[in-house]
Amino acid sequence: MSYNDIRGPRAVGLTVASSLSEYLMRIQELGAVEGPDGALQINPEVMPILEAIHQVLAGGTVEVKVVHRGNPDIFNELKRRVEQVGQEANAINKAAGFYLTATL
Repeated sequence: MSYNDIRGPRAVGLTVASSLSEYLMRIQELGAVEGPDGALQINPEVMPILEAIHQVLAGGTVEVKVVHRGNPDIFNELKRRVEQVGQEANAINKAAGFYLTATL
């Protein structure tokens, strides 16, 4: 939606690898967003990481420091899922012969 779009918010279709859909659902289950349906917000603990990503994408430099490590099993699961997203999306795009699916 652009700032000049008078239609307001609307859903759009986006082709993603199934592993990306599963990853997004999993991070939501783990608390990346919180609140009731219709009033979801990004978890305040996650927001600084998104802001850091935005700075990098805007040409900035960031520094990330892990203060307390989380559950290693969940950490490794999420890392594996991200790797799987890249592999699956690349395989789908290669088979299609063009950029078909979104990836991380």
